[in-house]
Amino acid sequence: MLPRYSQDLVYAVIALCLSSAYICDGASTGSLSLASYYSDHMVLQMGPKSAIIWGYANAGQQIAVTFKEQIYKAVATPDTFYPSAVWKVALDPTPPSGPFNITITTVTDHMSEGEEILLQDVLFGDIWLCSGQSNMAFPVPAVFNASQVLNDSYNHPNIRLLAVKQVFSTTPYYDLSSLYEPWSLPSRKSLDGYNSEKYLYFSAVCYLFGVELQQHLGYPVGLISDNWGGTNIESWSSPDVLKNCTASVDEKPKKAVNKVEKMEKRGPKKDSVLWNAMIHPLLNFTIKGVLWYQGEANAAESDRYARLFPAMINDWRRKWYEGTGGNTEEAFPFGFVQLCTSNHPLKNPSLDYPLIRRAQTADCGYVPNPKMQKVFMAVSLDLPDPEPNNHGIHPRDKQNVAHRLVLGARAIGYNEAYTEFQGPYPRRVCGIPNNTIVVDYQFSDVKLISKKLFEVCCYEKDTDDDKAHAWKMAHVIRLVNSTSLMLGYQCDKTNSATYLRYLWKDMPCEFKKCAVYGAKNDLPGPPFLLPVQSCE
Repeated sequence: MLPRYSQDLVYAVIALCLSSAYICDGASTGSLSLASYYSDHMVLQMGPKSAIIWGYANAGQQIAVTFKEQIYKAVATPDTFYPSAVWKVALDPTPPSGPFNITITTVTDHMSEGEEILLQDVLFGDIWLCSGQSNMAFPVPAVFNASQVLNDSYNHPNIRLLAVKQVFSTTPYYDLSSLYEPWSLPSRKSLDGYNSEKYLYFSAVCYLFGVELQQHLGYPVGLISDNWGGTNIESWSSPDVLKNCTASVDEKPKKAVNKVEKMEKRGPKKDSVLWNAMIHPLLNFTIKGVLWYQGEANAAESDRYARLFPAMINDWRRKWYEGTGGNTEEAFPFGFVQLCTSNHPLKNPSLDYPLIRRAQTADCGYVPNPKMQKVFMAVSLDLPDPEPNNHGIHPRDKQNVAHRLVLGARAIGYNEAYTEFQGPYPRRVCGIPNNTIVVDYQFSDVKLISKKLFEVCCYEKDTDDDKAHAWKMAHVIRLVNSTSLMLGYQCDKTNSATYLRYLWKDMPCEFKKCAVYGAKNDLPGPPFLLPVQSCE
């Protein structure tokens, strides 16, 4: 049967989950119905794993699912957590293909007529779920060149869209209570919810990622937009994640959190309420991977975020693997966006964007790393938006963000070893005489755009006073070779630099004018703070 994660919980799905009021036409007839996220025009996850189809019927009712002239049988079984008996089938692994029809019927004796549901125009490809707060919810009509993107949308029939409605719950749902849109093809109508209900559907980053990825893969891609502006990571995390990190949401610096909330639509922040209502219901649906764009609401608690984020990733992976009977990869690819932020500084010292950016990497500075395996990152801090009405916290250039995520997905999710998906990151920072530092990079050859944006820490060795740590600008002297550069600096007295940091500000550089980029992939090097070692 479908998974249970807490034996003391009563089912939380209400009768609307079974009605045709919000499920698309043909998904419910009489006692036979499908879970909310099955409809015409959908994408099911392609092989090598199996796609799951499940729904509801009268207890003991036999169900037949017919696909490609093969019949899959199941029996509807009562379950404590569901308002009706549940049936489930796993289709044989299917290569990327379609469109197909899938027929679901109740099995009766030859004298009786059974109920039937017909799913039409079903494709098989890869499913990516896109979640987070307002920068993930940021809609297609608000991006740069939105008219061009919307006019082009009709040219992508092998992309399919599902928009999950914003709902929260204190107990787990086992099916989605509502959708903004069932599965649909890209069009102005399916992408443009901006004028009616701002920041609801459809995610621009998710859609633009899907367009580029589908063009590269050449087969169908399904996209699930599942997000809510102003929400923190705790609301998207299960109780299993939070039990090891017990600080209450009420103990956080409220002034700092409220400063961010004023810049975007507020969302619920109670522990697990979005996990319960918007993620948990999807655990029986086989997916390829997840994209995540969130962190602004946690900018005042970077230490906690550095523990919660990798724990949430591993928890989602484990529960999706269990919920689909092993048909979602046990370590599915997970991509995220390292935050940009305002070019109008928030003027609140507790909102430390350099620290939350580092926390997004579990304090390693880069991904994948030992704490975050099969994880990829799109650096976005070089994409600030000068538009004051956006407060800078919602950059409109989602095209570059999506492109950088696609490169990570190709390398990590599709094992394209030839695809460079990271900007340069230091493998070593070391000092040599005459106030000089050598930075040796990895992941990519180096291209210099600016000679600034580096700082050294000059430390007074005879005092423990924190104020004695003075950050001084360093400047690039020259490129030593394609992967190394030399910096010069000047500390007071005879002190040497003890740390080197790069891009360690709220908004460190103008649009695409940070200092270090990949020579071949044009990807920005992420920010870092590293000790200066001896070059000997």
